Amino acid sequence: NEKTPSFMVSPEKQIWHDFSSGKGGNIFTFIMEVEGLDFKQALELLARKAGVDLDDYRTSPSRRGPNKERLYQLLELAAKFYQVQLSKNNKVLDYVIKQRQFSKDTVLEWRLGYSPNNGKALIDFAKNKGFTDEELKRTGLSANAYRGGLQDMFRARLMIPLQDQQGRVIGFTARLLDDIPNAPKYINTP
Repeated sequence: NEKTPSFMVSPEKQIWHDFSSGKGGNIFTFIMEVEGLDFKQALELLARKAGVDLDDYRTSPSRRGPNKERLYQLLELAAKFYQVQLSKNNKVLDYVIKQRQFSKDTVLEWRLGYSPNNGKALIDFAKNKGFTDEELKRTGLSANAYRGGLQDMFRARLMIPLQDQQGRVIGFTARLLDDIPNAPKYINTP
């Protein structure tokens, strides 16, 4: 029943104002307020959404350091790898869409994937993309096997990527799909 607006956006001036709280500003202050981010996080979020690579504009190294950025890249690569594996596996697709009744839109929006049960599929893929054993271990995507050697942490599992507020993949939770004796039904990256 309001007769006057309590929130206003001026596309021409690229500003907003909330009359009820007295707050206002530009796109950065809006994202900071709504998402609970600091300026740097808001800038990174908006750059990602706009497809802008901030590394092209950096004059000094990031405080997070290159290692953390590489780990984010590896986790994103793993999410895409698992998505492709799901799209190639009709048995798992039937489970997700027919048994669990997820829509295709939900599968895509939540970036569901599948980890094959061959022991080293992700490791081999990531190594071919230039990632190291140490990076695979630090992200929790691999672990040393009982008989030595590195193996994929997730095998025969539905993969659900976990994301931070900026939409970066920061880990996975996974549900066992095959009947493997003594295997836990759910596991997560550390």
